Amino acid sequence: MERPLISFVVICYNQERFIREAVEGAFSQTHSPLEIIISDDCSKDQTFEIARQMTAAYKGPHTVRLNRNPTNLGLGGNSNRAVALCQGELIVGAAGDDISLPERTSIIVRAWNDSGREAASIYSRFLTIDESGHPVEGEAAACLREEQIRFVHERGTISGFLRRRKPHVAGCAYATSRKLISIFDPLPETVTYEDTATCFRTVLAGGIFTYINAPLVKYRRHGRNITFALHQKRPATPAEFEDFQAKLRCELERFLPVYDCFAADAERAMEHGLISHAEYPAVKRRILYERRRFELRRDLVLQNWMKRFSIFAELYSSTFRPREMLEYLPYLLPKPLYRAGVITLNRKLS
Repeated sequence: MERPLISFVVICYNQERFIREAVEGAFSQTHSPLEIIISDDCSKDQTFEIARQMTAAYKGPHTVRLNRNPTNLGLGGNSNRAVALCQGELIVGAAGDDISLPERTSIIVRAWNDSGREAASIYSRFLTIDESGHPVEGEAAACLREEQIRFVHERGTISGFLRRRKPHVAGCAYATSRKLISIFDPLPETVTYEDTATCFRTVLAGGIFTYINAPLVKYRRHGRNITFALHQKRPATPAEFEDFQAKLRCELERFLPVYDCFAADAERAMEHGLISHAEYPAVKRRILYERRRFELRRDLVLQNWMKRFSIFAELYSSTFRPREMLEYLPYLLPKPLYRAGVITLNRKLS
């Protein structure tokens, strides 16, 4: 097959400490032809200036375009602006605080070819690093030899994705096909989890998800991450507990516009004949049902103790999800008692 033009997008905002490594990762990509779009969302620090200097000094084989939004558009708006500048067959996404390995794009193109160029969502493993660039505790580099790299192709189902959001794709190691852009409107600027929204578009379009078993990205975990990696947190003080609760509420709140986007995309898919008119009402009902469940989970964290009983009953009276129920059951306890139990347990485990 001919070597396709690929777009490599670096999205950045207030990441002056990390942007140099992110741009160096983009410049180091071994695939050609490659266009690199660096889109800064009106940073208040030196992020854009560093990217500007690096772009001006670049002498490599890739085409590089630098964009700075005149006002802050948010993650969704900045992503839309960057994608609008892309001309490649695939769009490889990168954050301004992560590092892409040089072979990342080349391997993604190989995986795409392996799917017969049917894959609409392509993702890989990633290595988690700390602010200084060192692997976090328990992480191993595990770089695979060429002959060990494998590609796994699968299709998602609408019902399975709405309930479990499977396949689960990490946004830091994600690439998408341009064909999704031709079907759906730009993502609403209210959508923070653009990777989740794009995955549902892949499901609606009947596209293939392709997984690469090699770590192609170094994902940096630090205090300003958009996603919180809540499962990694073990609050062991009252202040850490309150911070955890605030982030949990924020994360649940962020899923509401994602499901609003799902609803709009399902209607768009029906208009394009991707789902039938007969199928559409059931799909919409399921989207609204799952959205309501996120509202209830948020309210279970947010509301006072007496209201939580009725919220819990509404949440689980029509569905039985044991693991989730066990996760939220402690919220039926008075907050001081629940907080004390969490802190005591985590101190013993640490």
